[in-house]
Amino acid sequence: METFQMEIDKETKKSMFRTNGGSYWTLVTHGEIQSTATEVEVNTKFEIEWRGQRVALKASNGKYLCTKKNGQLSAVSDAVGDDELFLMKLINRPMLILSGENGFVCHHKNSNTLDANRSVYDIFSLIFNDGAYNIKSASGRFWYVSGSGLVCSDGEKPEDFFLEFVEHGRVAIKGANGKYLRGDQGGTLMADGTTIDASSLWEY
Repeated sequence: METFQMEIDKETKKSMFRTNGGSYWTLVTHGEIQSTATEVEVNTKFEIEWRGQRVALKASNGKYLCTKKNGQLSAVSDAVGDDELFLMKLINRPMLILSGENGFVCHHKNSNTLDANRSVYDIFSLIFNDGAYNIKSASGRFWYVSGSGLVCSDGEKPEDFFLEFVEHGRVAIKGANGKYLRGDQGGTLMADGTTIDASSLWEY
């Protein structure tokens, strides 16, 4: 597994991938991807499609990246199959602090739910699980989504959440129920968002 720094372009919301040496992935002739670009331009920007535990990447030629048998990355695919799906692992964020449009995410004082409108924050742990993440409270208990869509923080078993980095500095989080986390009007953290909008984007 190789390590790259992912950067998100503020205007296009497309992603760039930078090597430890400072060069960027870029689309070159015949659809090949090489890490040779020294500056950001159209061929260094890739569209990420979030597909649960995996991602698909689309290059500036409109083709999906795939891994050839020799290990070379190429943007030559019109559709997404197993060869076009990649595992993305966040390695520099063991802790999670979330701030939304109405405030920070924090434990509710008298229940197992979470508030999304507080002026103070709680620190949660992120645990990678094969393309998904488990979120653990300081108590050692895990986040999960209840049958009514409430995000609760007292689970004994970990439940998968999916992080989608869709904007510069902001992440959308999808629950195991397929819905996005957002703060409702009363300030409670819910997993009931059907689309990504201001209420379901979190600074982290």
